[in-house]
Order: sequence, then C-alpha cells, then structure tokens
Amino acid sequence: MGETLWRWHFTHHFREPNCTYQPRMPPLPHRDSMGRAVEKPAEDRYIHALDGKLRRLLVQCTDDVFDAGGLATWRRTYVRKVSPLGARLATWVTDYHTTTNTWEDFWVQVLRTLPAAFAMMFFILSFHTQPDVLDLSYDAVHCKYLGDAKVWSNLLENRQGLAETTRDTSTYTLLRPRYLCLLKTDGSIGFTIISVEEWYSQNAESGEVLEYLFVAYSNEQFRNSSNADMESLHQIAEKATRDAGLTAFWVAGSCMPDESQLEDDIYRIADVVRGAKHMVVAVASPTTTEHLVPTPAEMLQQWGSRIWTFPELLLCPSDEVAIYHLESGKPVALYVLPKQQMGKAVWADAPVAQQLMDHYRGSINLSRLELAILALKCLYARQTTQWFPGDQSYALMGLLRLRPHIDRTDTAFQAFARVSLSNDSDRLLERYVCLLPKTLEQPWHCMNDQYESSPWDVEPTCQVAGVCHDNTIVLDGAHGACIRWKSFKPVWAATGPSFKRTCAQKLMEMSFIFFIIGVALLATAGGMGSQSKRSLPAGALAPYILPGVIFLLIWIAVVLLTPKLVRIVYGGKFHNVQARFFGIEGYLNPPTIERAIFGGAFGRLKWSATGSPLSLSFVSDQGEKMGMNPCRDANTGEKVETAKQAQPGQLRMFTLVDTYSMEVTLFEAVRPPTALFICGNEGGMQRAVVCSYDWTTQTFERETVLRIPTESLNRMHRVPRFKMGIVRKPYPKWVPGYAPAGNGSRV
Repeated sequence: MGETLWRWHFTHHFREPNCTYQPRMPPLPHRDSMGRAVEKPAEDRYIHALDGKLRRLLVQCTDDVFDAGGLATWRRTYVRKVSPLGARLATWVTDYHTTTNTWEDFWVQVLRTLPAAFAMMFFILSFHTQPDVLDLSYDAVHCKYLGDAKVWSNLLENRQGLAETTRDTSTYTLLRPRYLCLLKTDGSIGFTIISVEEWYSQNAESGEVLEYLFVAYSNEQFRNSSNADMESLHQIAEKATRDAGLTAFWVAGSCMPDESQLEDDIYRIADVVRGAKHMVVAVASPTTTEHLVPTPAEMLQQWGSRIWTFPELLLCPSDEVAIYHLESGKPVALYVLPKQQMGKAVWADAPVAQQLMDHYRGSINLSRLELAILALKCLYARQTTQWFPGDQSYALMGLLRLRPHIDRTDTAFQAFARVSLSNDSDRLLERYVCLLPKTLEQPWHCMNDQYESSPWDVEPTCQVAGVCHDNTIVLDGAHGACIRWKSFKPVWAATGPSFKRTCAQKLMEMSFIFFIIGVALLATAGGMGSQSKRSLPAGALAPYILPGVIFLLIWIAVVLLTPKLVRIVYGGKFHNVQARFFGIEGYLNPPTIERAIFGGAFGRLKWSATGSPLSLSFVSDQGEKMGMNPCRDANTGEKVETAKQAQPGQLRMFTLVDTYSMEVTLFEAVRPPTALFICGNEGGMQRAVVCSYDWTTQTFERETVLRIPTESLNRMHRVPRFKMGIVRKPYPKWVPGYAPAGNGSRV
C-alpha cells in the first residue's frame, strides 16, 4: 500500500500514524528503571519487555482495521503467522474454514495431501524445533517510579515541613467550640460573642458547663455578607435558644471571627455539632428567589440540598429538630420533626442517605468502607458554593475519625485520597483502583462498576504508597506483565509424554530411512540380475525385491500420512506452556489466532467466559460453563464495526491472548494497553488493571479492568513502585495527517 513502510528488523512492514499530536513540542526527557536518560519526541511509546528501553508503539491489527483507514496516533501493522512452516503445511490439509463433513471436503483433503506431504519432506527434521526459552513467566514490567509524590503514606518519606499538610492527624477533634454567642442575662435582647476557653477559665471553680444550641442554616438563604440576613438569623437563634432553655448558641456567621483559623473551623463544624445540646434549623426564602415565594417545606428541602448541612443533620445530638422561620419580622417555630423522619422531609436521595442516618442513630452498623462510600456519594449529590476543590472530601472528614490538615492546593481527588489514606477505611483507595467505570464520562467519585460489583467485593493485593500532584497515585507490590502488540512470537509448549505422539514422530523421522533401504534393496536386486551371465535359480532375487517393495510402500504410506502424523505430534493438550500476553487491535477469533501461533486450530484457545464486560458464556450439556463468541451479541458486533473508524479518544476494540490460561478476551479501550497489573481479586478471579503508558509523566493510565484466572499469578513478577493514573484525562490534541517516516523507507 502507498503508506506502508519497511524496516530491516522484525516487524518489517508497518504504517506510520495517520494523525499526530499538536502542538509540536521539542523532545521530552524520560528516565527508565535502569537510570538511562533519553529525550524523545511526543509519540506513543511503551517500555520494552526485554531491556526496559522506551520504544515507539507498533500495534498489529486485523485486516479490516488495517484497511479501514481509521485514525490513530500509533503505528500499525498486520497480523503475521509465527508458527513452524511444517505445522502449517500439515494443518493446511484439513484445517480450513468449513463446518461441514461432506464428500466435497474429503476430496479437497485428498487433493491437498499429496503436495503437502512432499513439501513437508524438507521440514521433517525441523518439526520439533522449539524457541529458546529461559523463563516460562510472563514478560516483566521494567518500571520504577523515581519521582516524588505530593503525599506519601509514610510520614518519614514526606519532605520536611509538609507534615502539617499531608498526613498529620495529631488533632482528632475540637473538644469545644472556639467561640459562642452568650445571651444577655439582664433581661435585655441581644448576645455577646465570647471565647469559650476564657469563659471556662473564669468559671473553673464553679464547675459549670456551658451548654449551647447549634443553629443550622444555609448560606443560600442567609448570606454571611448581608447584615440584614445575619440580623434575621440572630433573631431566630435567640428565640430558639430561649425556647430550649439554654444560655448560648453557635452560629457559623458569628462564631468564626478569626481569619487565621477560619479555614480549619469551616471543616470542623461537625465537631461543634457533636458537642451541642440541641440543634435547630433556620430557613428563609432563598436569596436568588425571583418569582414565587417557596413554602416552608420547600425551604427546608433547599436547606437539605446543601453539602454542609448534610453532616450537621447526621451528627445532630437531639432526637427532635425544630424548624424556625421569620414571619412578619418575628421568629416563629414552624414545627418539630423527629430526627429519624427528617431524611424523608429534606433529602431527595433519602433511600441512600437514610442508611447513614440510621448508622449514626445506632439502629444499623455500617462498615468503615460502606460509611465512606455512601457518604461520598451523598455529598457529591449535593450543591455547594465551592470553598476549595476538595470540599466534598473535607466535608467527609467530619464523619470520619481522623482529619488531615486542609491543603489549599488539593484537587478533589487528592483531597479524597489523603482522607482515605489517613483513616482506616478498609483500603478504599486500593479497592477503587480495581473498579471499571461504566462510561468514559463517569466522574471519579462514582463507585459504579461495569461488573456490577461493589468496592467491598474486591480484596486488594497491592498498596497505595503515595498521592501525586497530577491526580495519580503510586502503587507498590502489584503483580505485573507486559502485553506484546507488534506481533505474535513463537511460544514454547510441551504436551507431555504420549505413546501415540512418540510413534508418529519416529515414523516421520525414519521415513527417509525406509526410502533408502527400499531403494537399496531394489537396486541390489537389479544389479544382481544384470551382472549374472547365467540364469539365477527361481526366487533368488525375492529376498531383495519383496522387502524393497515393502519398505517403499511403507515410505509412501508415511508420506501420505505425514499431514495426519504432524497433527498428532502437534496436537494434544499442553502439559506446560510459556506464558505470554499478545494484543491485537480489532476482533480476531481463537481459531485464527491459534493458527498464527501454533500452526493450526487444535481447539486449545477458547473465548474467556467472564474476562471482560463483553464476554459471553453458556452452560454445556455436561454442565460446564464455557466462553462463547462475544459478537453473538448484536450490540458487541455493532461496536466492533464502529471501532474500525474510531478517532483518537474514542473507544476501540482490542483482543487479548493469554497463552498460559489459553483464553482470548475481547475488550474496549481508548489506547492499546501495554501493561497489566493485578491489583485485587474478586469473585474467584483476579482484577487486572490494564494500562497504557504515558512516558512523558512516567504514568500508567488505566484503560480498562479485566478478570483473569488466579493461576496466572504463578507466572507473574511483582512490580516495585509505579505511578498509575485512575482519573481519566482528556485525550491530547491531535490533527489528521501522516507523521514523518520513522526508521524505514517508503516502498
């Protein structure tokens, strides 16, 4: 083809990317696990499995994908056969695309047998040549993160001076509010803002306890910057405090006067709620209301839709909550609701949020993992005037035991990761890595999984060592393997001892000896007959002619049976096999793959039953669960056709071949994943996070999550610290057009 290039080393023919990254940048630096520093242009690259060097990505793809002309930022080539030529000649006789068993098929095999048999005579000595192999394990991932994280899970690894903003949790909770509004005791209206510590020091001898009322409100209804709103709020607070028989109240707009501590106070309001005697809710018409005046019930629902009011209601110490409102300039108690009924009245997501309410009331007991997941889900379902990007995670801190210090530079994910690392949340972050989002657009805080599993169904097998600046994490201890994309490779395999295979092999090896012996005996008989001057006695040449004919007939029979014998030699189930992961862009069925790798379709490779969300399975007549062609699902078949014309950033179809488990898995991803990491197990199988490599940041980006058999761990190596991105980033800008030729020349 016009765009096909050629290079000296394998793979020879390839096509350059038909779109390039923009804008063009100068060569970027990269340091591999061996410490070698290089500078390369911005192209798709991967870490080579043998030497750990950075190589340009070359992907083998099916013919329809190769010819469809879809846009890609990586080089492409077509699928090649790497099986022994002798095996291919043998299987050519019977191994062709047919599902019938007719006389026409029989005569096709007869016509193919003779030329195949004579051709294989030249390959008999090379029938059992096996590729050199020193290790039967999967190709190791040669990577090691050499950079520094924003937050390490161990305090000793954090740079000096960062402890207060990373994982320092020395302060568990505020024992008392810093300030309270104390009502005047002379019978007049009003209050005084006092320091709680000073009040207790002045009243230390009396042993009096300062009980207070917590006044909950929404900044959407009472603006802290509005004097009129705050005056109305204070009237409600005074009225509610006197009704409750208390002498002090806490309201956020007045009891956080220190600008230097404002940041910490905002995220510790939950501690103030815990220490209160009672809580009331103050509601008013929203400041943004332009038309109809909302009813009290609607105002209460708006209060419940805000993010900071959610933990306040959960942690409310009283069993009843009074709702106050300002009518005709006077505070009025609208009604009193039992706390257990408040959820239905104020929360749109009451079926989910009520579980948290019941947990804090003590009627049910959520696990630490369930508590964190449900709380995060509810917090992200609420509205807020953003103070910091990690507001939802910082609000979550109020519901957990340990609270790291606020970091203004945190993104939403970084704040969540720091809170998860600080608290014993049953390794939520490690479990989250193993989940597969249902869509590309699914936000990171959503825990929905394509396999319909919950985070508590996954048991992590690795550890998060740190959180980096670019919404990535550092993982350690995961089992990993490389995926080979540029071509198949000969795979060492052994079928174990077999009398039938041994006899078939010996017959092929001795067939040429039969031919020599037969020809020699007939030649001897002919020589004796021509040299003799006198007639020989009857039967004198019979000892030579008859054995010679028999040996020639045996040789002819072996020649004609050679295709069948070769299939016997190469057939049978593998007793041991070299573990390899191969990848193909597009859809390719197991028989075609097996022909390319092993020389024929012997029925060893099977579709994975539950390897990816696209996998299909059925139960055989013997009660065995077996994988089936995913394209039997019409939706999957349509996706396969659509992916042929995919553009960068869109989902494509890929086929993964596992020679150890002998399974073929069809899956979707945006880029060809070059590495596979086992980060957890679920449902009796391993969760494999399949990643592409962003060499510019030394990050393995999560492309999809597959399920592979547990026995594959026996052939995998553990990977030291590596950087993984689990928050999907936008695809880099690109433009169509062929990139300059690499190390080949146009043919």
